[in-house]
Amino acid sequence: MKGIWVLGEGAAGPLGLARLEGAPETAGPRRVPSDLNLKEGFPPQTLRWADPSTLFWLNAARQAQAGAGFLPDQGTGQVVGLGWGPTAPVLALLEPARQDDFASMNPSLFPYSVGNAPAGMAGLLLRLDGPAQTLHGKEAAGLAALVEAARILSGGVLERCVAGGSDHLDPVVREVVEPYRGAGATPLGEGAYALALASLEEAPERGVRVAAWSARSVSCPPHRFPAPAPLYDRLLDSLLDRAGWGSDWEGLVFLQEDTPQVRREGAQWLARQLPKAHPEAFQERLGACGAAWAGAAVMGTRALREGRARRALLLAVATGGAGWGLALERGDAE
Repeated sequence: MKGIWVLGEGAAGPLGLARLEGAPETAGPRRVPSDLNLKEGFPPQTLRWADPSTLFWLNAARQAQAGAGFLPDQGTGQVVGLGWGPTAPVLALLEPARQDDFASMNPSLFPYSVGNAPAGMAGLLLRLDGPAQTLHGKEAAGLAALVEAARILSGGVLERCVAGGSDHLDPVVREVVEPYRGAGATPLGEGAYALALASLEEAPERGVRVAAWSARSVSCPPHRFPAPAPLYDRLLDSLLDRAGWGSDWEGLVFLQEDTPQVRREGAQWLARQLPKAHPEAFQERLGACGAAWAGAAVMGTRALREGRARRALLLAVATGGAGWGLALERGDAE
């Protein structure tokens, strides 16, 4: 069966390196464990300027690459989603560079302003020498990256791609983002998660296929979540049509849980539109960062491979009105 297949997964997240199972934390931000050695296995001199988001991505991408059996210098591409992209304070600090010259830029801004650093360093150190791009998809950055990777693979631009998201809980990010989210919001979270995707003519053993993907948008203020139901409806219609699934299918569903209102409206929508589906509360475990959506795809892939479900649907919305959707299915689901 020709299609886009998940061949490897990677995780450097709040529950440990390559470990997504276990009891979730009950309070506080979802952070990568402080004793996790993210520099192990890399030449120390190459990591002198690596910020945490880059270190997270290097580890997640390396695991996904190894799991898929992608060889170095094989033309493997990358799509990395960064949820905490350029914020208003960062843009203000960059203004001197715009007014004067590059030499006036504050060096501490490089992890933010050089937004392709995670993909660039993974390309160099892991020898992923295909095209690489970074998306700033805000709250759904990891899913946005996976959707973009699927689109690129389906168009024949690449045959192999490592895609996912990476985020770090920088103090500046927390100061800017948390006031907008309000009381009762899911902790932000940090880490990186990756899938290794390939366009194949035949289904691999115990394979998981990307059955469909979609991107839609609605009108919304830049720092507010849209009402999720209308956007979910548009994404769902597109995904079911492309995947060839009926509206009464059973499987796992990953929905936005960032704020109490979004969580409540999503649950109401799910009960109305997909009553046989089984919701997965992944953000309680991984946090609300954009990279967590790639973690949700890793969790869904593993559930399908282990036979706990045959299909999984991921539907995400972001402040500003963008939305992304991904449908996964086991190779024998048809």
